[in-house]
Amino acid sequence: MTAGMPSWLPASARTDLALLMADLKPAARLLVNVPLVEVRRWARRNGFFLSGDRDGFVVLSRQPAIARRVLELDRRPGKHTAALGKMLGYPVCCTRAAARGGDEGIDHRHDVIAARRFHGLFALINPKDYLEGRALLSHVPCTHNCAASLVLALRTPMC
Repeated sequence: MTAGMPSWLPASARTDLALLMADLKPAARLLVNVPLVEVRRWARRNGFFLSGDRDGFVVLSRQPAIARRVLELDRRPGKHTAALGKMLGYPVCCTRAAARGGDEGIDHRHDVIAARRFHGLFALINPKDYLEGRALLSHVPCTHNCAASLVLALRTPMC
């Protein structure tokens, strides 16, 4: 899982980057704590385009327009949870569920979903280990038995 991962990458962003590198999502939005030039150098070497801001947020994508649009959308005021989820490649059902609580409700939603019981293969979609970089999804599933999230988790390279 950590092969090809840059040393500056926070643990919580490993899943996002692994999914992007496997072409399982069109863009990854990350918060980094290193100079943008270092992130840009890594991105170029690995075939990604980067858009970044002064707050340390960067968006990586194989297409420059996507990276730019995701960052612009994210920085725009107002409700944009659903549009951002779509641009980041999250399942439609999960994007809708996240949009009901808005950006400010995602952490609470994560806690609620992570506390549920995940049976059988659905244990793969439990987001509880995301901050440690050991989750298979970079989004909060809409339910503890979301089929769309399971399909994505089964395709994640860490499986």
